[in-house]
Amino acid sequence: MPPLPGQEEPIKRITKIVDWLITRPDCAPFCEPVDWRGLELWDYPEVITEMMDLGTIKRRLERGYYQRTYQVAEDVRLVWRNCMTYNADGSDFWLLAKSYMRRFEDRYRKIRQEFDVGEDDVPEEDGGGGGDTSSKKSSGSATKTPKGSASTSSNLSDGKSASSPLSAPKPTLDARAQFGSNLFLLSGVELGYVISTCEEECPKALESVRGGGGTDCHIEINVDLIPTKVFDMLNTYVLGKVGGRESGSSNNSSTKSKSSSTGSRPSSPSSEKKGPGKSKKRQKKE
Repeated sequence: MPPLPGQEEPIKRITKIVDWLITRPDCAPFCEPVDWRGLELWDYPEVITEMMDLGTIKRRLERGYYQRTYQVAEDVRLVWRNCMTYNADGSDFWLLAKSYMRRFEDRYRKIRQEFDVGEDDVPEEDGGGGGDTSSKKSSGSATKTPKGSASTSSNLSDGKSASSPLSAPKPTLDARAQFGSNLFLLSGVELGYVISTCEEECPKALESVRGGGGTDCHIEINVDLIPTKVFDMLNTYVLGKVGGRESGSSNNSSTKSKSSSTGSRPSSPSSEKKGPGKSKKRQKKE
């Protein structure tokens, strides 16, 4: 079905957001259905009764499935909500989903400010007509803070400021050098979270660089350009992840970290093939 009158332009705008998400390397786990059979996540269909992924949303957009813009937004929110429901609070996938949820909402908010996204003319018995919205409201469910999120460090606005009333001292060169070295010990998903946070909080610290042939592209993280508040949050996250891992255990190859004290070294935002159901909140049933 074609979009309703007045919905053509906002649907084009939100389609661009979906396209942007799909091109993100660290968003790859959300671009296809969770292979719960292959991953032996036998309780996944019991916990997640309405599955959704960005690839499905893209195909629906291409065949004119959505009549109203907000229906697209509800399906995108469902992707993040499913991941955060199934995975343990504070796990790598939970943090990655929360990060992308916030970034999507920031972009979608601009569309809502400029256009009527069709939320006000939905018949009560229709539930949205063409979107997967029968049990959801247009703006509340995806932005609700999940349990346990207050204890994580993914929300910069209520993390460090509460415990650091005074300005935190700037990290030393040694601390930044150690942080750069520790990036090589992160998994693909863990490094993807670091890159997503930098892109959201300090995009100047990221630089895309192409290799000599022009086809090999990697991302450089300039540690010196990460603000103190963001650095402290990320350093705490990284230290909690690397633990006792040995240097060189990561096979990252498409991202570089650099600072005045560390030089350039390789790592990667998404070198592992995982799905957002990999880190489980619940134990598999025997």
